[in-house]
Amino acid sequence: FNFVGKLLGPRGNSLKRLQEDTLTKMSILGKGSMRDKAKEEELRKSGEAKYYHLNDDLHVLIEVFAPPAEAYARMGHALEEIKKFLIPDYNDEIRQAQLQELTYLNGGPETTETPAVRGKPSLRTRGVPVPALARGRGGIPPAPAGVPRGAPAPRGVTPARVPSTRARGLVAPRARGIPPPAGYRPPPPVQDTYGEYDYDDGYGTAYDEQSYDSYDNNYNSQGQ
Repeated sequence: FNFVGKLLGPRGNSLKRLQEDTLTKMSILGKGSMRDKAKEEELRKSGEAKYYHLNDDLHVLIEVFAPPAEAYARMGHALEEIKKFLIPDYNDEIRQAQLQELTYLNGGPETTETPAVRGKPSLRTRGVPVPALARGRGGIPPAPAGVPRGAPAPRGVTPARVPSTRARGLVAPRARGIPPPAGYRPPPPVQDTYGEYDYDDGYGTAYDEQSYDSYDNNYNSQGQ
């Protein structure tokens, strides 16, 4: 079973997302890992240490750069996820999601049936979820804020409390209940993103559509 195409996915997006989700670095090595078979045979016969892996069976090298406890956790998660791509089923959920993604990347319409995880999350989040969140966090607060600001004004409570708070010097406790005169703006909500992880130590390099030459250095130390 040649799992290269299934693991890579359209334009290598499946492998990219798998590495980002597991916080690991994955390299497809061994026989059949290069597109150009003639070049693969030439490099295999060259005898260089970094091409020794071409004599082995097709396999995936998983590398983790982290403290021991975290490295074990990442490796275990990566092994569980990559097993799904090694099943010789050409019509499973992964393959169907990749076909829908390929249709979308080729200019096809994006529908609700297109998977959000393995389709193309960057574009989908911009088209569907992000506007909803932006309207909920950025749009809704101004709308209801205008209602309470206008409601207490006619009651006559706000003008009476504003001068009293300034005269008594208790601006802080009463300014909380009367945000309009104080002009208080709550801090923006903190969102958990992948930006918290330091990708500079091995995870910042983009996967250039399975450029196998970029992984040639993986076996330099083993050969020497």
